[in-house]
Amino acid sequence: MASGLRSGRVAGGGWAASEWLGGREVVGTGGDTWNERDQEAAWFCFAGHPDASFKVDVLFSSPTPNPRARLLRACLSMQEGRWDSARRALAFPEVRNTPEARLLLELTERRPRVPDWRHAFFETWQALGRPDFRKSLLLPAPLALNYLLADIGAAWGSVDETRRFSLAVLHLAWAEPRQEWMLEQVRASSSVPLLMALREQLIALEEQSPVRQFLLSEVEARLGQLASSSPRTLQLALVSFLAGKPLTAPFEHRDLEALEALVALPDWKQPASEPFFLEMRALFDGLMRTPAHHAFLLASSAQAASLGSWLIQRARASKAHLSEDEQRWMGRLLWEVGARLFEQRSAVEMDMGLRLQVFGSELTQHVPTRERCIAAWVELGRWEDGLKQAGFHRWPLLSLQEESCGPRARDERAWMMAFAGTGELP
Repeated sequence: MASGLRSGRVAGGGWAASEWLGGREVVGTGGDTWNERDQEAAWFCFAGHPDASFKVDVLFSSPTPNPRARLLRACLSMQEGRWDSARRALAFPEVRNTPEARLLLELTERRPRVPDWRHAFFETWQALGRPDFRKSLLLPAPLALNYLLADIGAAWGSVDETRRFSLAVLHLAWAEPRQEWMLEQVRASSSVPLLMALREQLIALEEQSPVRQFLLSEVEARLGQLASSSPRTLQLALVSFLAGKPLTAPFEHRDLEALEALVALPDWKQPASEPFFLEMRALFDGLMRTPAHHAFLLASSAQAASLGSWLIQRARASKAHLSEDEQRWMGRLLWEVGARLFEQRSAVEMDMGLRLQVFGSELTQHVPTRERCIAAWVELGRWEDGLKQAGFHRWPLLSLQEESCGPRARDERAWMMAFAGTGELP
């Protein structure tokens, strides 16, 4: 069964612990409530599950016309290259002449002539005048980054321990009953991105979670070993700098001195997101459905943007304990960390970088810097709105969603800017 895992943001800024989407209702962005059966059929389509067609057929048992079922049927037909079948599904009165049907009909004509799905979709959307699907009642809830669309259990028994470790990091439910085994894997791992992704997953759990209590300090210790006495990236250095301290612990003068040395590191992370994404996609390929989606999930977790959130919370707790000069010093240091993050090419890292810079400029009380950061944040929001306007992550076309992961892992900034109308689609 294709299942969705939903994650959110928590106080620590990491990905929240995963939970099965299961039998809950999903509320569409247009205020329309999709019932469990409708949305489950959509997840099966997103996942390319063999039972997707059956799940969609069940929706036609309703005594009233179901336009969502027509749209899902058309998307399945398009995924299989059955263009005439898709056109027939879109010709029924309950869906005909809707903006969604018009886009799909145009896509049935354009896709066979264009080398890939992403450019065919983008060109279709552009040709139709960039219609706004943010309030669409026909499209399902968006395929969020942190939905799990594959059955981990089906893959677990057929792979070696290296691949099992990646599967357990992807879904911590498999780590909980195997904590001693996970500890062995952590101590043996030399993959900084994979350990960073695991740390992000662990810190999102409740502090009293047994698997968090058992593994978090060990993961941070292993990352410290890999950093040795001369960490090569700011991301790696900050893990050791923040480890073992509560979020409410104020910075002292000596902490600011230590952070001053760290911000001189020129790189936020190594390797970049794309090589780790490609590694994970190759590992998951043939092992589970939607390998690119799940590889992108891990690559995004490995960006460890929550480190920025921890710095902000520690800084807020420090204001009452530092002099005005020390507060300004702390603000400059936060701004420098934010600059390293904003240099990255992912939406998550850029957003956290700007958060650090905005708060840092508040502490330095430098108004022009703060205004520039806020303007950049507004611009980032405009880029993200372009994707929402296209409803990109709400179209249940497996190949379209999978194909987009690679370009996004390489340069999500360019990807978003294209949909905002300020650049070429990569």
